[in-house]
Parts: sequence; structure tokens; C-alpha cells
Amino acid sequence: MTSTGKRRFVALFAVGALAASASACSSGGGDKKDDTAKPSAKTASVVIGTAADSKGPAAEVPGAKKGGVAGVLNRTGFSHLDPGRAYVSNLMTVSELISRRLTTYKREGDKTTLVGDLATDTGTTTDGGKTWKYTLKDNLKYEDGTPIVAADVKYGVERMFNKAWNEGPVWIQGWLTGSDKYWETYPGPFEGAELPNDKIEVPDPKTIIFHLASPQGDFPFAAAMGTTAPMPKSKDTKEQIDTKPFASGPYKITTHEPDKQLILDKNPNWDPASDSVRHQYVDQFKFEMGIPGATQFQRLTAAAGSDAAAFTLNERPDANFAQQIATDPALKNRVTDGIGPYANRFDINNLRITDVNVRKAMAIAFPRQSARLAEGGPTAGDFSTTIASPTQLGYAPYKSLFDGLPPDGDQAKAKQMLEAAGKVGQKVVLCINTTKVQQERALPIMDMLGKAGFQMERKEISDKEYYDVIGKLDTPCDLYWAGWGADWPTGSTVYTPVYDSRQVLDNGQNYAKYKNPAVDAEIDRILKITDTNAQAVEWMKLDEKIMQDVPSIPYIYQRHRLVYGPQIGGAALNSKGAIDLNNIFIK
Repeated sequence: MTSTGKRRFVALFAVGALAASASACSSGGGDKKDDTAKPSAKTASVVIGTAADSKGPAAEVPGAKKGGVAGVLNRTGFSHLDPGRAYVSNLMTVSELISRRLTTYKREGDKTTLVGDLATDTGTTTDGGKTWKYTLKDNLKYEDGTPIVAADVKYGVERMFNKAWNEGPVWIQGWLTGSDKYWETYPGPFEGAELPNDKIEVPDPKTIIFHLASPQGDFPFAAAMGTTAPMPKSKDTKEQIDTKPFASGPYKITTHEPDKQLILDKNPNWDPASDSVRHQYVDQFKFEMGIPGATQFQRLTAAAGSDAAAFTLNERPDANFAQQIATDPALKNRVTDGIGPYANRFDINNLRITDVNVRKAMAIAFPRQSARLAEGGPTAGDFSTTIASPTQLGYAPYKSLFDGLPPDGDQAKAKQMLEAAGKVGQKVVLCINTTKVQQERALPIMDMLGKAGFQMERKEISDKEYYDVIGKLDTPCDLYWAGWGADWPTGSTVYTPVYDSRQVLDNGQNYAKYKNPAVDAEIDRILKITDTNAQAVEWMKLDEKIMQDVPSIPYIYQRHRLVYGPQIGGAALNSKGAIDLNNIFIK
């Protein structure tokens, strides 16, 4: 994998007889100055697998060995390990090693295939996607040796109807009830009821049938989310599941000191013959928490002692280490490099900054080049102009606010806009977390927006609590960084959770608190289009429509360069932009 250059990815997405493709590009360049290197090409794909693809065991990783302890360095603890509540890349990556679900993704080189995980295949439908049937595989067991049954999958879905837990994926809840306020239809099992058979049917211990309110061709992809992780009702400790979920995957939690360490040991009751994706090469994963990014890179580049068999889960290098990676050939061989599904942005709190002209002025004044330098320049990713990532089907750039602007914005023009709106001196609270990158990135943002006539204030939030704070309706923040990666490569998993008015909720993912009924209506219309290619075109038209309101400031299409120690084998990126834990081994 080259360390510089533009990459091209083609994502093939198929539901039934439909297929579509999209391309993605990211710039390279290792110099600390903010320039861009040019292309070499590479191709990847996502396809719907067959029952044969879903059969275990997983193909052996070349050169893999069994045994040893793999160290994983992390900035923070894990706020959610309950699989149904984990919705951030690092949380989802760890959760998938502990908790299986109905479907999952198999990565083989540049090809990614959706396959059955607990299920024998990716699901069957006979009515155009309104009813989905799954059959569980043989010999599925939890960490205590008890069998996994279909009723446990049903209960796992039911418990995620709890309104207080809507920080996780909500696709299936909404599709079952036909409502974004799914908790009003069914408040969850903690209220003493269960979903009726006309919603989820379990005719026998190995069969589960979902009856949706309307056809959903994307259901097999949604079934790969933690919503479908099995949970025996007798083992549901509710909030405590967030720190120690009941394992169904190859590893189980033996020690968890929140914010300090997490130790995963082998689950002896996991059957590799039932799993086409995961391995159990290392004896133990030992997660260290509270390790700043700079310290992680120092330790991993030095690779002393146990750090030689350690890696960062998803910490990207800052500017100094990005330069070191670019100039050190030996280190370059210990770094993953690829574009992920994340389009990073700075959200504007639309409930607090209500004037669209003020939001436009914020975007025009925003110093994207200086901000990007704080995280490594072009190695962090290309400047973005859209909500969509280039990995989204149908991605196509359009004329934007940034056309013709200097890379660091135009503060004079922004100030003229504020003057015309009578808003010079508009207060803006910039919220950042405590990481070095966000601290350094805040400096030019505070400076340049201040020069444009904004009254800037800075508020720090702990890294662990960052998303919870910006997700609150009454957050004190006006401007804050956010990243979003599509759950699967269509616009349905971007605009619906992130810019639908009906998702303006406490702990929801519409961090910008953006409300536009016309956009909501367009989302509903586009979701009914059954031709994937035609739908993809309409999503990009909606992208442009949303950006006319400037609810957010597009920043970069994120690139992922993650460092690992010289004794680590099998390190590669997963679809979430983190290191895939399924194939890790000690050399």
C-alpha cells in the first residue's frame, strides 16, 4: 500500500438485482506543508454474500501464529460496550469482537462481503423486502456455554426500543414500527411488554422473522449493526451491560476498569466453525486507556518491550508524527493507509445560531488549511465540500461556498456579511475535547473567526464525554467538530440520522440540530426509490439542498494512517477506519 498518492475505491452495493458503483479519492503527500501529491489507483468492493460465503471457519491469515498478548493503546475509556449502544468506530470495532450479530462483513484483500454471522445467510425475503427471515447457525453459544437462540436476538432488538438509549443505531426500530418515534409504539421490554408476532416472530429456537412496516432492501446491512446482537433476558443487567456485555464472540471481558484498562481473553465456547470472519489467534487483548495520542506514537515508534506487540486502535498521527511517518521507511511499513467512510465537518448549532447568513459567514471565515495542519496536513485527508463521503454511492461534487475561497478562508468577506446582517460581535462558543489535535486545531479557528468579527469563546469537554455533550439539545456549544461514516454505502445512512428534523433529540446524531421540513419530505421521497442508481443521484441533490442552509462546515474526507508495533501481524483497516481486530496475531 503506497504512503502517498490519490486512491480510488469502487464500492459495489447490491440488493436483489440492483447494483451501483461509486468512486472515492484522497490526496497524499508527506510534507508538513499543506500540499497534495498525486495518484495511484486501488479498488475495493462491498457485495452481498451467499450462504456459502457465510460458512466458517474464516480463511487463515497468511503467516498467522497463535498465542501472545496484543496491546491496544487508547486515548479514552469506552463509553458504550453494550452492542446496541456502541455507535462510534472504536466502540463498534471492539464490540464486534465480543458480540456477534445476524450479519457482518468479511474482508478479503480489497473485497468486502456482507455475510451471515449468527445467521446462515444475509436473510431472505419473498415480498420485496417487507419481511426478512433468518435461520441461526448450529452450535452457537455464549461465554458460559449456554446456547444462543432466536428469542435472544428478538430480545436484543426489543431492549433497544428504550428511548434513553437512542445513541445507538435505530434503523430496525424505526422500520418495525414505521415511526421515527418508535418508543411511542413500543417502549421496550423494561416496561413489561414484548413486540408482538406481527413485528418479530420466533417460530422456533433457530428462526427469527422481521415484519417491517414498509419494504427495506437495506435490511441485511442494518442487521450487521449491534441492534441484532443476542441477549438472554436473564442476563440483561441493563446499564451494567455497557461495561461488561455477555459475550457471544471469540473473546470475553475478564477485566474492565473503566478509563484504565480492558482485558479480553479467549471465549472457550466460541466455535470457529460457525464464524466465517473472526479468528482467535492471540491469547489476550490488553487495552490501555488514557494514553494521549502523542504518547501512543512515541511508544509505538520506539516499540520497546511489550509495545513491540501493540497498536493504536484508531488514533491518527498529528502533524509531527505524520512527517516522521513520511520520512522513515521502516516506520512506513508499520502504518495502515487508506480512506474510510468518514466525512468530517464542524457542525453549527442551528438552535443557537439561527441566521443562515451568520452560518455562511462562519463557513467563509473558517481556516480549513491551518486546522488541517494540526493533524498532519494532506495526510489527514482531502478538503471536503459535501456532506457525503466520496465512498458514498453516486458521490458527485457540486458548486459550493468554498469555490474560489483561499484555503484558510476569507475573513474580510465574512466580516462584510456580518456587518450586512447586523451581527458583528456574534458570540460563538467553540467546543473541543482535550486531545492535542483538537487543542491545536482550535487556535487558528479562534483567531480567524475572531478576525471575521465573531466574539469567540472556547469550552473544553473531556474526550470520553465529548459526543454526549454535543448531542444534548441544551448543549452550550455553538461550533464543534463531528465525523460521520455511513453504516453502509448509501445516502440513507447519512442524511436520515444526521440531518432529519425528526432526529433532533437528546443523544441523537443530528448534532447540528438542523430542522427543515422540506428536507424531511425529500428524505421520505428518496427512501421510496427502489432503483439504487437513481436513488444515489437524488441523495446528492439533497446534499446540495441541505448545504444551502449551511448547517455544518465541511472539513475533510478522512484518511486513516494507524501505527502498529513490529511484532503485530494481520493489521489492516476495517470499514470503520479502525484496525480490524479479527485478524490480529503476534509474529
